[in-house]
Amino acid sequence: MADVSRLATQKLFNQKRSGDPWIAVIFMFRSSTPAPHFFEMEFSGTLLIAEQEAFLHVLNRLSEEKEPFVVLTRSEGESPLSTENRKRMNLWFKENREFLGHMCLGTVRVQSGFTDDHYEGSNMQKGMPFPLYSRSTIEAGRSLALEILARTPQEENSQ
Repeated sequence: MADVSRLATQKLFNQKRSGDPWIAVIFMFRSSTPAPHFFEMEFSGTLLIAEQEAFLHVLNRLSEEKEPFVVLTRSEGESPLSTENRKRMNLWFKENREFLGHMCLGTVRVQSGFTDDHYEGSNMQKGMPFPLYSRSTIEAGRSLALEILARTPQEENSQ
């Protein structure tokens, strides 16, 4: 995952206009793997095209996983993707639906103000082939993600 951030950094610096005395880069998308089979993504505003591409690259990377995994997403507000890239993301989910149903143990979405039952009974939850959880703090989200990873297959089937 570190390569994705480096790729985004490279593209951002390559976009620098000549003659600028300096450039400030504020990353609106970051990804990491804090534990084996635990993928964390953070969105904090409208993404530059390079950051959107990095996000789509992470999705492609997930579809290559050989072991069950959990995803934590941290965001504020609505989708930071362009219309075209939102379509690409939706197509990825459609093409990988069966894979995600088998390999994704769940996604934990962290957003300020969310309750633990934010997605319970929602159309979004009904449309996903994996459990969708919500938490209002990053600490609670990470704790839940690690708990999900630690569950045995028998515990997972009883959920």
